[in-house]
This record gives sequence, structure tokens and C-alpha cells, in this order.
Amino acid sequence: MAADIQQQQNNGGRENSAAAALFQRAHQKMLTLSRIDEQLSTLIDQRRKVQDELRTVQAMINEEFDRFTRAMAELPATVVTSISESVRAHGNGRMQQAEEAAA
Repeated sequence: MAADIQQQQNNGGRENSAAAALFQRAHQKMLTLSRIDEQLSTLIDQRRKVQDELRTVQAMINEEFDRFTRAMAELPATVVTSISESVRAHGNGRMQQAEEAAA
């Protein structure tokens, strides 16, 4: 009988050890998940910041292209006006040709 009690205690001790090991393993996995969640949160915040910075840079690029295309669209008119004024200033007979080219 004492041997049976000893055996039950040994079996119970092993079962408790196995259960404790499983609980420790589960606890470690929960901690790992918690750390991963924190890392994901940090990464999402970083992504949001970089995305905002990218939008700002894209807007600046768009503004620069708009400015450049406006300047290029205005350039021919400026050049023609300069030629016309130059012709008028010199009293050259080619004034009509320059004005026709501008039209």
C-alpha cells in the first residue's frame, strides 16, 4: 500500500511537471505574441510617417512639374514678343513677318 501511494505521488508529480511545463510554454508564446504586436504597432506607425513624407515629396514634385510646364508654355510667347519688339526698335521691314509668325 505504501508502494502504491509512492507510485501515485510519483505519477502525480510527473503529471504536475508536464502540466507546469505546458503552462510555461503557453506563457512564453503569449509573451512572444505580445512583443510581436508591439513591433507591428511600431512598424505601422513608421509606415504611416514614411507614407506621409512620400505624399509631401510627391506634391512638391507635382508643383515643380507644373511650374516648369507653365514656364515652358510662356516661353514661346515671350520669345515672339521679344523678336517683335526688337524688329520695331530697329525699324526693320520684317515687323509684319514677326507678327504673322506670332499669330
